[in-house]
Amino acid sequence: MPHPGATIPTMQRGTAIRAVKTVVILDSEFNSTNAMQAVLDRRGFVVLRAGTADEAIKLLKNAGTSVDLMILEVPLSGSTSQTESAVQISGAFPEIPILLVSDLALDKWPADDFLRFGELLSGRIDLLVKPLAQASFMSKANALIYTISYGESRRLFDRSVIRREEAARA
Repeated sequence: MPHPGATIPTMQRGTAIRAVKTVVILDSEFNSTNAMQAVLDRRGFVVLRAGTADEAIKLLKNAGTSVDLMILEVPLSGSTSQTESAVQISGAFPEIPILLVSDLALDKWPADDFLRFGELLSGRIDLLVKPLAQASFMSKANALIYTISYGESRRLFDRSVIRREEAARA
């Protein structure tokens, strides 16, 4: 992991130079996101790690470069909230896209987390439910990084509203 003041390398293809993308993974259980880090490493991403939302915010403030994506393994240890850390990070850095990784499908989240996810839709946010497929992980990560207007999470939320309403009627 590069120290916060490290310069970020570039990759050269022919005559074009592009900056390497930087991703911060927030996970209170370090080993659970090793597979995601390995996938990103193989694709040339710089991966920084944090164990708490406060650590992630400090890292973002001191990264020395722009961070292209936050990946949050939720809920963090000691918390039951699927969205608490995303709300903190989004409040401090609203321009950074966030990918939440959870064991629970969105329609199974507690009501307050479900509503907060809906509020977070004003930014670029999405959800992946474990187990993760490498292709879907990279597809969502790339879509969040490279897309200015991201609508997939809105469709996910709208479908989950319908499933929650159907479950409530059953």
